[in-house]
Formats: sequence, structure tokens, C-alpha cells
Amino acid sequence: MTELRQTPISPDSRVRAIRMDRSVREAVQTLSLPDVDALIVVDGRCENTGSFMGLLTERDIFQAMADQGLEVLDSLVWMLTAPNVVSVDIRTPPADRLQVFCTHKTNHIAIMDGFALHSIQSIWDCVAAVPPSATASAEVSAKVA
Repeated sequence: MTELRQTPISPDSRVRAIRMDRSVREAVQTLSLPDVDALIVVDGRCENTGSFMGLLTERDIFQAMADQGLEVLDSLVWMLTAPNVVSVDIRTPPADRLQVFCTHKTNHIAIMDGFALHSIQSIWDCVAAVPPSATASAEVSAKVA
């Protein structure tokens, strides 16, 4: 498991942390906030330190509710956590990160600084960070392939 730094999530991030022993119902309340896109699930005493268990999104919860019914809301978040999170190095340029999103068909990736989790990035934040010239060249490459 990856260790979290003391304060791994920047104030501008749309990702929050939640302990693995919290209920899915609590996760839904946090995810319903307008500035939250995903939750980092941690195994530790507090949300800012501990071991990174995985990622939880609204989509994960909706899929579980469709499969298992509303009872899933009373489950613990670790039971729904996606443990296989795609990651890239912090020095990876936004255009290369965008390629990782497309290759792995995922909506969130972990940004790593060595073995420490730096942040989680959504595909939409990545698209906004890619310079227009890089997206144009990526479109040309995709059409040629």
C-alpha cells in the first residue's frame, strides 16, 4: 500500500479522503458536495495520514446500488473501493497523462511523488491542463493510427 503524506491533498483539489471504516452513506454525503469528485480511501486513524487503500467515486457507488440494492449504503467504504488505481509520476506532462487516461479508460489517476501519493487527478482537470497544441497533435496522431 502507498503511504499518504501528512497533507496529500491540495486545498484546490476536488478529491477528499475518507477512512476505510466509514459507511457508504457517509461517502455519498461527502461526494454530494459541489467541490468533491472522488474519495481517497485510507487505512489509518485520520484522513490525512495512513495507507492508501484505493479510490471511491459516485459511479462506483451507483454500480454497487444497481447490483446489490440500497443496502449497500450501510456497507463500509472499503468494500466498494477500487484498489487498482492507475498512477503516473508527478513529472509526467499533462499531454502524457491524458494518454494514460485514454489507454486505461479511467476517469481518475493517482499522481505519485516517488512512493508517496501526491494527488488524484480527474480526466477533466487533465484536459484543462493540456495546452491546445498538444491536444491538436494528439488528435492528428489518433486519426493517423
